[in-house]
Parts: sequence; C-alpha cells; structure tokens
Amino acid sequence: MKEQKLDARNGLYLAEPLDTWLSAGQHDYAIPEAAGSSARVFLLKSANGERPFKREPAFKVMRHDKLAYAKPLFLEEYRILAGLQGLNNLTPMLAAGYLKPDPGTAWPAEIAPLSKDLVRQAEAAHITGTLIFFEPDEIEDLLAEYEQRLADGWLPFVVLERRWEDNLYMLSDAGYTRGNFVHNLTMKQVLDIALQITDLMEAAHQRGATYLDHKLLHYYWNEPRQKVIMVDWNIGHWQPEKLQPEVQQFDLLQFSARALHHLFTGRQAPGSVAVGPNRPEDIANSPRHFEASYSYEVQRRLNNEEMRFLEAALDGSFKSAAEMHAQLQVLYNKRL
Repeated sequence: MKEQKLDARNGLYLAEPLDTWLSAGQHDYAIPEAAGSSARVFLLKSANGERPFKREPAFKVMRHDKLAYAKPLFLEEYRILAGLQGLNNLTPMLAAGYLKPDPGTAWPAEIAPLSKDLVRQAEAAHITGTLIFFEPDEIEDLLAEYEQRLADGWLPFVVLERRWEDNLYMLSDAGYTRGNFVHNLTMKQVLDIALQITDLMEAAHQRGATYLDHKLLHYYWNEPRQKVIMVDWNIGHWQPEKLQPEVQQFDLLQFSARALHHLFTGRQAPGSVAVGPNRPEDIANSPRHFEASYSYEVQRRLNNEEMRFLEAALDGSFKSAAEMHAQLQVLYNKRL
C-alpha cells in the first residue's frame, strides 16, 4: 500500500476522459455510448515526470453520485481482475485503491472531446485529493477496507492499461462500415477474433468469472498482432466455487447476440440489449433466444455453415465456450 497526492501542480493528476464517444448521425457532436453507469474513466498523468506505470494508464473511479449502485459492481470487478491475472486478451489491472477528493470537489461535466477546448473542459486536472494505491496481489487487503473507506468518503478506483487499439465497434458496425466489410475485417479475421474471445471465456469460466456485458465497444483489435483485447468486467460475476453450467451458457448467449452477431452482420441481434451504459438488470432480463438478421450484403459475406453456426449460437445451443470454440475452429479452417 502506498499513499500519494492527486494534484496537477506537483503530482499525479486526472487528464482527459477516456470514455468511448460515437458520432451522432452526421452531426458535429457525439454521444458517450460506453460511458460507464458506475464509473468515470480518465487518463492518469504525472506533473513532475514520475512514471509509476510504464505508460500513462486509464484511471477508472467510482461515480460519487452512484455509490449504492456502483458498490457491488466494483467489488466484483476487483475480484474478477485479481482472479484472472495473467490471462491473455485481457486488459490487466495495474493497481487499485481509493481516492479521497478534497472538500468542495466538483467533477467535470461529461463532454465529448471534439476539440482542444472541449478536452480542457472535460478533463479532471483541477481535482485534488489523496490516493491510496494497492498492488494487484494486495486486493484482499483493499477489500478488507472497502466498507469503511466508502463510509469515510473515499472512492474506489482501478488503474488499467490504456487501450490505444481500434475499437471493434468502429471496425464492424454497419453505421460505420456502410456494409463495406472488405476495407475493415475479413471473415477470416472475424472468426479468429471469435476464437480468441471464446478461448478467454473458457479460461475465465474455469476460474469462476462470467463477463455478460458483451457489447462490441468493450473489444479492441490490435491489428499488428492480430489480437483482440477486452475491457470492463464490472457487470460480470465472480463465482469461483459455484459457477453453474446455465450461467456459463447465458454468458455465451449474450456474447452471441451482441458481439458475435455484430461481428458477423454489422449489427447486434434484434431484441438484444442495446449499446449504452448498461446495468446488470438490463442483461439479466434480456431474452433467452434470438433470431439472426441478415442484410443482402451479409448474405453474400457469410456462407451457409457460418449462418447455421450463428443461428445455433443465438438459440443457446452451445453449453460451453470450449464447444463453441471447437466449432469456430472448423469454420476458420475452411475459410481462405
């Protein structure tokens, strides 16, 4: 455990927001489709040249006005990230801890950073306070203080690698590709991405974690390494002693209806949870079966086996990530 000041004059400070912003139609403004329902995310920088992390990381802090709602979500994310340390395709937790903002702190408005002036308005560099850092292997110590710290006005945070890669939503969504898949991801790459995700899901399920919030905005594509990387586990569940088969199956169904259908067709499955700051109940109350939807361009893109696979996935036919992975491997091997 280590204590530091949060102060843009001589220490660490919170710079621009790192929420994912999407353009709203053809207008010159944007909407925060991935703004967290329980957290704000900022770039963590240093005013004095100190580099506690190799690169400037993301600083995800509990919303001060959503404490009751956010409290169990942060608990789950701490446990999941600690439990999944070392897995591939996962944005790792670099540190965690608590922030005690100084009295009178006013958090910045959530403004799309469309210009340098707007970036300055949206950043949180004016916020000062005290930071308590815990290493990833000290999470049990952090959790032991959780209730008391919250009661004393501290805000939990987690420090994560900042994602610089292309967001898969931007590369796959029909609103951005206009149906022209060729210039973004080939079907061979899509199947490779699905293979990597199901590989991570299988490893996570074996350790006791489910992801659940499978909007494509949570996935990034490292083009040079041909690698997919996931972020944001706070709607997931950590059940290392009792992860039931039906829970794993529901996680796979959510992946199929949201990320997989989006990758295959450019849209989420009809009736699936809409992209946005989703809450646990949104996902828990979603349907248990979905129908695929294919535009003319998508029917030219997918072959019959791939369409049958997607339809089976949307019907909840796969009982484990390993089973889905095996079928994806067959499809991948047949693609040129």
